Amino acid sequence: MSSSAPSRADLARHSGYEFLSTTALMFGVVSLVRLLALPDSPLAISDPHLMLGTAGAVVALLLAALMYAPTGRASGGHFNPGVTVFLWADGLFPGRAVLPYVAAQLAGSVGGPALARLVWGDPVTRMHYALVAPAPGTGTTALFLIETAALIAVLAAVAVVMARPRWHILIPAVIAVGVGLVIATLGTVTGANINPARAFGPALLSGEYAHLWTYLLSPLVAGLLAGLVHRALRAAKPAAARPATT
Repeated sequence: MSSSAPSRADLARHSGYEFLSTTALMFGVVSLVRLLALPDSPLAISDPHLMLGTAGAVVALLLAALMYAPTGRASGGHFNPGVTVFLWADGLFPGRAVLPYVAAQLAGSVGGPALARLVWGDPVTRMHYALVAPAPGTGTTALFLIETAALIAVLAAVAVVMARPRWHILIPAVIAVGVGLVIATLGTVTGANINPARAFGPALLSGEYAHLWTYLLSPLVAGLLAGLVHRALRAAKPAAARPATT
C-alpha cells in the first residue's frame, strides 16, 4: 500500500500479481460455494447462517494468506477495486496505477470462476458461477446503502491501523477479518459482496446482471468516501496539533 510511483515494469508486474491473486481468491470463493452450498456435496451445510459463518472464516484465511504472500506484499494486496480507489483517494496510491490495477482485478474476477468451472465442471454452471444476489425483498437503495456502509466500516478499521506504523503488519489481518465478518453477517441479506471483483466475473459468465451495477458501484463509492475522509483527517491533524497564536 505504497504511495511511491512505480516504473512501467513494476506497474505491469504488480498488476499481474493483482490478476493472479484475484484469480486465486475467486477460484477459492467459487470452490467454497460449490463445496458448502450445493446439496450433492459431502461438505454441504444446510443451515445458511452456519454455512456463511464457515465461508466467512475460510475466505478470511484465504484472503490473509494471499495478502501476506510475496505477490500480495509486492502489489499491496488490493484484490478489490474499492480498496484501490480508497488508497488513491487517500493519497497513498498513484493515480496512473488505478486503471491497470482495476483491470487486472476484474480480469481475475473472470479467471477465477472460469478456472473453477474447468476443475469442478457442471456444478459451477448450475450454481451460476457463485453469482452473488441479495435476499428477496431487498430493494436497490437498501442494497446500495448496506453494501456501501459495510465496506466503509472495514476501511475505517484499516485506517485506524494505518495511523500506527507499528501496526501495519496487521493490515491484511484486519481486512481479512472484516471481510469474513461481512460474509457471516450480511450474506443472507445483501449477498455480502463489497468487492466489484466478487460480482463481475460470475455475472459475466452466467449472463445474469440483475444487481450488477449496484454491486459494482457501492464499493467504489465506499472507497472514495472513506479515502477522502481519511485524507482530510490526516491533513487536519497537524493543524490541530499546532498551538494557537495571537
